[in-house]
Amino acid sequence: MQRTRRATLGLVGSVAIGALSGCLAPGGNGSGDGSTETRTHPSPGTDPGTETDDGGTETPTDAGETETPTNETPTDALDGLDRVETPPYEVEEVECNVADSGEGDRNPLYLCANMPAKPSLSFEQASTRGALFADEGLARAPDDNGDQLYATLLTDADDIERLEDNSGDAYSLAADTDFESHAVLVVQTGWGSGSIVPHLKRIEETADGIHAFGCYTQPCVYTSDFTARSTVVRFERPDTLDSGVVSLTVDPSTRYNVATGEGVVTIDPSG
Repeated sequence: MQRTRRATLGLVGSVAIGALSGCLAPGGNGSGDGSTETRTHPSPGTDPGTETDDGGTETPTDAGETETPTNETPTDALDGLDRVETPPYEVEEVECNVADSGEGDRNPLYLCANMPAKPSLSFEQASTRGALFADEGLARAPDDNGDQLYATLLTDADDIERLEDNSGDAYSLAADTDFESHAVLVVQTGWGSGSIVPHLKRIEETADGIHAFGCYTQPCVYTSDFTARSTVVRFERPDTLDSGVVSLTVDPSTRYNVATGEGVVTIDPSG
């Protein structure tokens, strides 16, 4: 029997940390995965173990098959967008002020605060950490600590078989989809704390499909695990759904763009 990516990664799997319809559940508290909490946010794609003293994190290794990441973009896949660009809206950086209770007062969605919410198709979302797919998506962290992204569409009931079967909210959201009226977008990012997940704010209908816009959550208190993060989004099905583009603001000055169908994309955060 072929090993799944979950078995290969050895990650704590399918702990749902997102919520539906744009609501965010606290990411770093009470996760139950044995990871510790860290009070200063790492930059995207950075192993929290390099920024904390707890010594409790490890980069997963893969003794077998690995994905071949790519920086190549199919012709017109990004519809004229650059892979890395400045967010086209103002983002005011907000510092964390951690109170005596151990909780920060910063909105974890501050990177999305000034992002337009309309026009948008209706959608629901749920997030999880660890491997979500059986034989695709993020497999292991790159040796150079680059940021990785993966986006794909699930457009019919047979596509659910691509996912690892589990009882998490993210899986259930996809599995319960009526594909006559809705479809599913899955966005994966890596690697770092499972508390820092992709969160979508709007999904626009395009001539060929959809363009989804969102950001990384930025909690003041986050877990020190080192994992892939996945967000499953069930959205109102447009008339045409051949492709999709995802634009994620990852810090106040940086937005990443990735298209469905590209495979795993690796971005060097140093430029």
